[in-house]
Amino acid sequence: MSEAVETEASQTEAPQPKKRAWWQQALSVAVTVIVLVAVFGFVIPQLADYKDILGFVSEIPATTWLVLVAFSVAFLLAYPIVLMQAIRTLRFREAFTSHMAGTAVTNSVPSGGAIALALNYTMYLSWGITPHAVSAGLLSAGVWDWLARIALPVLAVIGVAVIGETLPWMWLVSIGGVIFVALALFLLIWLTRNEAAAEGFARWLDRLAGWVFEKIHKDKPDVVAIVMQFRDDLNGIIADRAWRLTAATVWNHAMMTAVFVVSVYAVGVDRNVIPIPWVVLAFTLGRFVVMIPVSPGGLGLVDLGWIGLLTLGWQTASPSVPVDASLISAGVLLFRALTLLPPIPIGIATGLYWRFNKSWRQDWRTARRGDVAS
Repeated sequence: MSEAVETEASQTEAPQPKKRAWWQQALSVAVTVIVLVAVFGFVIPQLADYKDILGFVSEIPATTWLVLVAFSVAFLLAYPIVLMQAIRTLRFREAFTSHMAGTAVTNSVPSGGAIALALNYTMYLSWGITPHAVSAGLLSAGVWDWLARIALPVLAVIGVAVIGETLPWMWLVSIGGVIFVALALFLLIWLTRNEAAAEGFARWLDRLAGWVFEKIHKDKPDVVAIVMQFRDDLNGIIADRAWRLTAATVWNHAMMTAVFVVSVYAVGVDRNVIPIPWVVLAFTLGRFVVMIPVSPGGLGLVDLGWIGLLTLGWQTASPSVPVDASLISAGVLLFRALTLLPPIPIGIATGLYWRFNKSWRQDWRTARRGDVAS
């Protein structure tokens, strides 16, 4: 067995989410239920009327529904394309199957991200893709995703500035985003171009990690090896498919943003009342609340963030027009229904298909899909 295979042999098992005590699991479920009940049972009813919300949605014309469905389908198909660029030799049906199955877990289970990661990892290995190729691809896709996630609010602020409706805090957000993206790009370029500098940075991180892990009484991973391996992986992706991964990532974010924008205007919000740049800005800023792992997909807290930001956009762009919170809420909840619910039944179906379909299974030690040599 080669040294590379020996190194990967310990990675053949999917990363298992850390098992929590029963009381931790119960607490997680309880917090999720409390947040959902508080938001949808008390907070939103204070802002909007559910009957009015249903009325706005029911009045959407059939032609507009076709547009909504078209953008929703395009969004569902977008991230599998990102995965295909990040994981070498991954086929579309495999990317779609794993993405839908993982999203179904994430959208329906509190803190389901770790479970979804383990499930996806198992799927990739079962198709003959090496553990190293999976880890490198998912990490790279995550880096590209976060760079795009941070860059989008900056572009939205520029759009709001063009129509002359910026507020002081927007420039702080924009400047902060530019600085973060610039530093991240500088760090990535620095790591990939200068091996000695990368080793020095890795040793500094290793010392920092040693201090942190000592305080929490945990075994420290080999940070130097992780950083240097990431450097090699990133060099390979940049040399082979950086532009394709960038284009696919931009397309994925554009489709998600488009579904939100179309949902807001489909229920009857006037583009003159809340201009498109404001809607985009509200969406991109609200997505950061997803990082709070309280409920599946940030359900509840993220919705309140979007409603609040759209309300601010309405008040800023059209101060003479009374805000209709029910109309805004209808657009936000329509977007949630279009993006949160469909992946659940689709993901259950694709997960069962993967579970019982043995024809596409391969041993990764033999197939070694995803390797650069392949």
